[in-house]
Amino acid sequence: MNEDAYTLRACVQAGMRCVLVHGPGLPESGYIQVPSEVETIFVEDLNNVETMLSALARAGMVDRKFTCVQTSDEEPLVATAALGMILGAPAMSPAVAMLFRDKWLQKQVVSEIGVPVARSRVIDDIHHVDPSVFDGFAKAVLKPIARGGTQRTSVIRSREDLVAASTAMRRSGVPTRTFVLEEFVDGAEWVVNGVVFDGAVQFFGVGVYSEPCLTTVSTHSAVQVETLDPTTDADAYDLVRPTVAATLGALGLRSGVFHMELFVPADGRPPVFGECAARRGGGMTQEVVQRKFGVDLGAAAVACAAGNDPKIEVVIAPETVGSTSLVNKAGVLVQCPTVEQLEALPGVEYARVELPYGSRIEESLAGTWQRAGQALVTGSTPGEFRARRDEVVRWFDERLVVAPQGASHAELRTWQAAHWPDIDSRFGTYRPRDFSSATG
Repeated sequence: MNEDAYTLRACVQAGMRCVLVHGPGLPESGYIQVPSEVETIFVEDLNNVETMLSALARAGMVDRKFTCVQTSDEEPLVATAALGMILGAPAMSPAVAMLFRDKWLQKQVVSEIGVPVARSRVIDDIHHVDPSVFDGFAKAVLKPIARGGTQRTSVIRSREDLVAASTAMRRSGVPTRTFVLEEFVDGAEWVVNGVVFDGAVQFFGVGVYSEPCLTTVSTHSAVQVETLDPTTDADAYDLVRPTVAATLGALGLRSGVFHMELFVPADGRPPVFGECAARRGGGMTQEVVQRKFGVDLGAAAVACAAGNDPKIEVVIAPETVGSTSLVNKAGVLVQCPTVEQLEALPGVEYARVELPYGSRIEESLAGTWQRAGQALVTGSTPGEFRARRDEVVRWFDERLVVAPQGASHAELRTWQAAHWPDIDSRFGTYRPRDFSSATG
């Protein structure tokens, strides 16, 4: 369900006859190229079982016997699980899928097994909020109850902040209404991506964000992840292993790929559970995990969905591996470095430029998924990796050319003259040319 290049590639490589049910995003973005072997079905709303079932019926596929029904997308997880049940095809249980979408329910289940979690309260309708829901919090995080990518997430420090956030969302017509208010947890934000099959965790890799995702979104800075080495950072793996196994067991994920976020306090206390998704992490998680550990998470997701042992074979690379997003200046994108230029930089082994010219880069980010591009970076040491990673961000930003949004023509002409002084776009009076030497 929904376009995922890694899942599609895995299906094709496995010789599976794949039907891609996708929404409007695929044709509108024009970014992901669907293999010719894949059948496609357009659906108006991927979160709606009715629209998916109707589209399949129109295509004459309701009675087809499917090996499995799977999605690597965050939002249609529950609808996909329900569709699998209707079609009689192997799929995730809707009850399990629900726990991987509802952040409040998820934390209740995890807290019941003794794993530390942030205290949280449900706000049924953010457009009509009771300010007293903040009482008892010194500092809290407001977020949609079932969204990913740090979308519409903000820090709340008082009743007044909560009312202001509510008012702003009501006035702007934000369609998401149910939110969760949870205790702010200090500490580094760690990420765990891995594979579980038949109830056993076959593999997981640990990474550390350079800054918590909420900080990067609020400051319009790059999302950066550094993968820790299972040998040199063995203590980090030992620290999170019990939490990973216990949490997945409590949430009921028997087979599949997972993406978990934990907050690790600086004072040595156990990790605090943030949230967990039944999918691969975003950004360049696929490439980073494959480069560092030799594990193809896309192929693992397909194998698990089909009920097959993914047979993970880990081959650890000695280098420090990580990624960074590439985005900074707000405005209308006019020009930026190419993939080839990025990959010529020290340590950049793979890069993507994701926005076409003419795209708008907003003043504030709506989530961690907003970026002009991404780069996979390696270094022989953590220090070299970080230096190269930060240099890529600086280098890209210096060469990113964006026109100011909302500028008048006069302001745009001044901006253009500063960037291309040889191009004159101002009014000039007619000056007759000398044709006296013309022949014929």
